[in-house]
Amino acid sequence: MSSRFISKSFSLSVLIAIIAGLLSTCLYFISFYPMLTSMLPTPTIIPVNPSSVSLQLEIQSSEGVREFRDIAIIEVDDVDSLLFRIVDSRVEKVESLSLSGRARLESSEKTYEISMPCILVIDTPCPRITMIIPGYDVPLTIESGRYVLTIELSWKEARNGGKVSLMLSPRAYDASIISLDYRKPEGTSNWVTAEGSTRSYALLVDKVEAIADASGFGEFKAYVWVFQSVGDDIKRFRLELASIESGVV
Repeated sequence: MSSRFISKSFSLSVLIAIIAGLLSTCLYFISFYPMLTSMLPTPTIIPVNPSSVSLQLEIQSSEGVREFRDIAIIEVDDVDSLLFRIVDSRVEKVESLSLSGRARLESSEKTYEISMPCILVIDTPCPRITMIIPGYDVPLTIESGRYVLTIELSWKEARNGGKVSLMLSPRAYDASIISLDYRKPEGTSNWVTAEGSTRSYALLVDKVEAIADASGFGEFKAYVWVFQSVGDDIKRFRLELASIESGVV
């Protein structure tokens, strides 16, 4: 038997031993540590204190329920006010719809539930209770804490399948910025142009005074026009309110 043949046989034996060792190691981890091999953690990004929450809903039946669990965290350092409302909605293909919702905020000490009846109605009746709902019709005062937000949407009277996109704002006093893209805005012929506006950027408001109602909050609309050169991406604007204690903007 030549030394060359012995060398090849020895190399083959070593290779077989290495493969057998690797297989034994894999089988050991699968048997004794199944969580490490079969259930790898999936990273999840939950926005904290978002000014708006975006939801995508597929409508494939005349009625149904969809839960969006743990979609955001709302941190409250002191007593705060929440008011869930739709700031933008888009509907594709659906011809009729009665959509309602329920928001749940859970912390280690407290839980709040807010009913949101008839948040989106298309070509169908949607009866709702006449009682004022805190957190939906008027601001809801909540205590300090770190709250996890879950939203449940339920629909009925849906005709034709399609998609519904919603943007909800949770803060009673927060401003929501909506990119118009190529959509034409509403008429602004009677709006007021803010002092300091130029051809490069301008601010228009629908009123110069917004008197607070019984809830302590007022409302006004504003358009920000920006000449955006190619390559620029502007996402932040700073709007200041004057005399907020009296409710006058």
